[in-house]
Amino acid sequence: MRIRSIKPEFWTSEDIAALDWPTRLLFIGLWSYVDDNGVGRDNEKLIKADLFPLEDNPRDTLATVSRGLQALCDGGQITRYMIDGKPFLFINAWESHQRIDRPNKARYEPPTCENAI
Repeated sequence: MRIRSIKPEFWTSEDIAALDWPTRLLFIGLWSYVDDNGVGRDNEKLIKADLFPLEDNPRDTLATVSRGLQALCDGGQITRYMIDGKPFLFINAWESHQRIDRPNKARYEPPTCENAI
């Protein structure tokens, strides 16, 4: 997990306002979950464990994460893709959301036209 910032424009974005509150929180949480290049494993259980470990009902939380990821994909906030049979996600417009001064080496490959779902 990484420390990230939220720009004030996030709160007045019409695209973000169209999402329900749990999905907005998930989107913000994904910024800490992904690497410095905006890429992370697209595994609902890993995401739930990293972002919402203390929720009282893990099954409901997992379902909320699943719905939220689909809403973010449908809304164009994330791209889901596969590499060697493993699912990944990319935060679209990553550079507009975060400025990384000293990025670490990429852990995962970014999406391409060929591997995007």
